[in-house]
Amino acid sequence: LFLAFHVSALNSKAQPGTVSFLHISDTHLIFNLGLYQPNLAQSRQHYGQGVDSLKQFLKTAPRKTNSDMVAATGDLIDFYEGETIDGNMQDLMIKQFVNLLDKSKTPVFLTLGNHDISSYSWGDSTRVSSQKHAGQARATWIRNTPCFSEGTYYSKILVAGKTTFRLIFLDDAYNSVHPGENTLIPYIDKAQLHWLENELMQSDSDIEIVLMHLPITSGVTLPEHSCELYSVLAKNPSVKLILAGHNHRNAIQSFTTGENQKIMQVQTGAFGQSTENWRRICLTENSILVSLSGSNGNELTIPVN
Repeated sequence: LFLAFHVSALNSKAQPGTVSFLHISDTHLIFNLGLYQPNLAQSRQHYGQGVDSLKQFLKTAPRKTNSDMVAATGDLIDFYEGETIDGNMQDLMIKQFVNLLDKSKTPVFLTLGNHDISSYSWGDSTRVSSQKHAGQARATWIRNTPCFSEGTYYSKILVAGKTTFRLIFLDDAYNSVHPGENTLIPYIDKAQLHWLENELMQSDSDIEIVLMHLPITSGVTLPEHSCELYSVLAKNPSVKLILAGHNHRNAIQSFTTGENQKIMQVQTGAFGQSTENWRRICLTENSILVSLSGSNGNELTIPVN
């Protein structure tokens, strides 16, 4: 599944021959916090005011920054289902989140994060988080979310001048790996891994940008480790940028993948902690420009030709 955007159809105020989008992550929205078990609600109240902030951002930020779309890389909501006051589990959060997006005049594309497929309950004076209902959560996202209409991983084509960019949205949300399973995070299953390999082979001339929630860590790049996802990305020199979140920090890392080759990874801090945690990604015929967090000012330039 992919959708192509061409410069001629974009915001006429943008610099000619460019495509721009905003990157946010970790919005952690909670709707109707008062419906949930009181101790659970108390433990998550720091995210209780995020709904209005995201509404305002989607209403104003794309226009102010001349951006054509928004990409949100996971932990969109704080939990898929949660224990309510009466002890039952409620799973309405996804529908409420999608209803909010439906009001946005700017297209919003998503990846899932670990919270988006997690269930919360309260027991023994502590919050209990589980991904045992991850399949149900993903099915609910697919039923309700247009960008997931054919699955929780997909690609989009953006064209800037004579350069084609392939945005690859991955689902690496599952992180409930037990010790001794010999599975490194970030993790995607075999079906998605084979799909990713096929996407990377679709064209000899396009530039790939990977969007996902859990970032690559320096540990999985070491020769003694074997992270299948990183191995696939590293052997494709046309992969220039990874956009991620999860760690609630703004960071830029460079991973060497071969002789004179590297992949840049950019993490954007949690929008749920500060509405200044966003970046503008500008695609031009010759480069990818990544802004400072909360600013149009440039922090990183990645040549693509």
